Amino acid sequence: MQKNNWTFKDKLEITESIFTIIVSVMAIWGTLIAWENGFWHKLERVTDHLHHEIAANKDIQSFDDKAASMVKGIKKIM
Repeated sequence: MQKNNWTFKDKLEITESIFTIIVSVMAIWGTLIAWENGFWHKLERVTDHLHHEIAANKDIQSFDDKAASMVKGIKKIM
């Protein structure tokens, strides 16, 4: 009869597998709780706000660039 001896490495691999399953379940659970609390909707509002700010800054910068080029053109004429 053969004894079933677990090596330290085997025990660590089993423990790692168990903790991996636990962490995966907790991640799914946390995602569902965040969904219930409206986190994703809040995150979408924040990203939309930041997108509008970035777009506005880009428009201001392009306006400044156009104004600077007009001033340079006027200086060349004079």
